[in-house]
Amino acid sequence: MKKIKKIILICILVAIHSKYKAQNEFDALRYSNIEHFGDARFNAMGGSFGALGANMSALSINPAGLGVYKSSDFSFTPSFHINSTESKSSTNNLGTDGKLNFHIGNIGLVGAFSGSNGWRNVNVTIGYNRISNFNSAISINGKTDNSFLGTYANEINASGVFAGGDIANSFPFSANLGYQTYLINPMVTDSTKFDHVFKDSKNIKQITNIETKGGMGETFFGIGGNFEDKLYIGAIMGITTVRYEFNRTYKETSDASDTLTEFKSFTVKDFVKTSGSGINLKLGMIYSLTDWFRFGLAFHTPTYYSLTDNWDTRVTSEDKLGGKLEERSPLGTFDYVVTTPYRFITSGAFIMNDHGVINVDYEIIDYSTARLREDNNFSGGADFSLENNNIKTNFQTTHNIRVGTEWRLDPFRFRAGYRYMGDPIKSSFNVDNSANIYSVGIGIKQEGYYFDVAYLLKTYKAAVPVVSEFNDFAEVNLNDHYLTFTLGFRF
Repeated sequence: MKKIKKIILICILVAIHSKYKAQNEFDALRYSNIEHFGDARFNAMGGSFGALGANMSALSINPAGLGVYKSSDFSFTPSFHINSTESKSSTNNLGTDGKLNFHIGNIGLVGAFSGSNGWRNVNVTIGYNRISNFNSAISINGKTDNSFLGTYANEINASGVFAGGDIANSFPFSANLGYQTYLINPMVTDSTKFDHVFKDSKNIKQITNIETKGGMGETFFGIGGNFEDKLYIGAIMGITTVRYEFNRTYKETSDASDTLTEFKSFTVKDFVKTSGSGINLKLGMIYSLTDWFRFGLAFHTPTYYSLTDNWDTRVTSEDKLGGKLEERSPLGTFDYVVTTPYRFITSGAFIMNDHGVINVDYEIIDYSTARLREDNNFSGGADFSLENNNIKTNFQTTHNIRVGTEWRLDPFRFRAGYRYMGDPIKSSFNVDNSANIYSVGIGIKQEGYYFDVAYLLKTYKAAVPVVSEFNDFAEVNLNDHYLTFTLGFRF
């Protein structure tokens, strides 16, 4: 893997947490990078519905689709997600892992009402769509001659704190944990400096396990209308909820032949939990230029998130005689605000009578406009100028493409789709954070109900830090498999 020359963490999955606050520019990226998963028809067609409408999940893309409904509708979508990962460490050791998750992809209700004065329908909706998924599991196996404990020793030595000094208050989430478990100690030759128990060790075995949980969902309320079967307009207010959990276990074990240390191993466990909610507004229109072509436009305001982070770290040491020590940090907490970028979507749909449809969506997002700031109700005195400057400097405008098609052989529907999610991070960092999503599906539609099934495969890569301070990263290939089922009723 190409060495990352500028030490920022090019990884959506992992956040490195400092002494003072856990938030950084990648928190803003995580909550800005929306995937838009929902019901099975939407998923099977690659989420490409911007100029078609009459789909519950498509309302989170273009609210004008609400005006396309001719009747009231209720749908419900359970979803299964399987994450599989394959990692390659800097020493070319391979690791595999995975995780199974169940969630609700969509549930919603549309009420269709007759209009007047040219308005054929005026429709209202309330519903929920899943818009991001954070569930993953990564295992990384490697070997090193440069122990992670060196970061703790370097931290104390750079601070000028001596033995007997206030290490606990100076480094409550980092070096103090190694100090209290006897992994970090004053040097025999110079008691004003610190060293660690693996300083002379070679061929140290590393195991890193990272598990993330949670996702984002959007509860929406909207209104839309149909004017003369030519112009469709809509507006949606979205209330977005966030639940994100990060668990990282890092373990080093000395070689069985190592006689230069009295310690067998140590383990560092990091935990972060983020929760909160946000609000946004979406506006959209669809215009039917001809019987066979529709054009769509949509604009999404930035989402304003109010979030709370809680985090802690635990270190356990084990000597070669079986003795164990454990030290746990205080529980850190912080309230902050994330403002995501705006979104602009333009769409075109080709309608082949009753035979089939093809839709293309083009979405543009300027990730460099995302921002972090401290919550007004929190008095921590945090300054996010560095993080916001990193966002402005290192993030870029992204172009997303969604293509979907559906073909009819009554009562069956056959569907396929493709999504390309562009890289929000500038290419100068030599890491490709784009994603490709492939999908297929089938459905059956009768007069009063419909049932759909979809399968999606998302493929993407990440550079995951093992010991980022020492430029120790692992290449990870991730595959997300989704299987969704939708049952809907029209009345």
